[in-house]
Amino acid sequence: MVNIFRDSNQKKAGVDTSSSGAMTTVSAAATVPTATAEINTAMTPDLPGESYIRVLGRLHKELSPKTYLEIGTNSGSSLALATCASISVDPKFSLTSAASIVNKPLCALYQKTSDDFFASVDPTNVFGRPIDFAFLDGLHRCEFLLRDFMNTEKFCKKNSIIALHDCIPVESSITSRSPLGKAQAEHRNHWWTGDVWRTVWALKRYRPDLDILALDAQPTGLVLVSGLDPASVLLKDKYNSIVQEMMKEDLDKIGIDNWHKQIGLTSTHAITTSEQITARFWL
Repeated sequence: MVNIFRDSNQKKAGVDTSSSGAMTTVSAAATVPTATAEINTAMTPDLPGESYIRVLGRLHKELSPKTYLEIGTNSGSSLALATCASISVDPKFSLTSAASIVNKPLCALYQKTSDDFFASVDPTNVFGRPIDFAFLDGLHRCEFLLRDFMNTEKFCKKNSIIALHDCIPVESSITSRSPLGKAQAEHRNHWWTGDVWRTVWALKRYRPDLDILALDAQPTGLVLVSGLDPASVLLKDKYNSIVQEMMKEDLDKIGIDNWHKQIGLTSTHAITTSEQITARFWL
C-alpha cells in the first residue's frame, strides 16, 4: 500500500548532485538561499570508507527492521533499500523509479517539511509500532537536524538506530550554512554538508548516554546513533541554549582532522560482516 500526503503550503528546496553521484543537498525543511563567502583552505583527503548507501543497504539486510522512517528522500535511492513498512518525508519528492516504493508492504510519502510532519503525524500510529530504523538527511543546518533527531527519538525504541548523514565534512568550504557551490578540491564542487557536524557535537556533549558510531562512509560520513531514550526531554527543554552553544563552535578552530579524531571516526570495515553488525546492533 502506498499513501501520498501533500502539504499545499509546502516549502520547496533544491537538490544538488556531486560529480560522483552523491546526493549533496537533500532538504526536508526549507528553501536554501545562495550565498557567497571566502573559501577556507582547511581540508582532508576523501573519506576512505564504503559509500553510505552501501552501508545503509547492509544494515537493512542484516537487521531486517520492521519499520523505517526517512527524512529527506529526493530521488529515492536510500528509500529503495527498505523493504519494510516505511514513511518518507520530503518537501519536494523527485522519485526516479517506482522501485523505491513498490517493494514494501506500506509506504507513506509525506510531501511536507519535517517540522510540519512531526507537528501533525504520529509515526507509531501509521506503523502500529515504534520506529526501528531512521535515516535523517534533511536540511543541512544543525538546528534542523537536532529537531529531526529529537522528534524521531521519541517514537523509537531504546535499541532502534537513527542514522545521520553528512556530519563528517572533509573541508571547511562545504560546511557553510548555505551552499557555496565551490570547494578546494574540484571534484567536491557542489558538495554541501552544511553545519550538521555541530549536531553530532551537541549530541556528544549533551547526551553522553547515547552510543554514537561515526563511520568514514563516502562521501561525507554516516553517524549511527543507538542506545536511545524515547522518554528523554533534555534536548527539547534545552533546545534554545544548545543551538546557541552549537553556533559558537568553529570548525576552522577545531580543525577538520581533529574533528574526525574527536568523534572517533571509524572505518566502515568495522561493520562489514553479519557478526560485526549484530555485535553492535539488534532490532
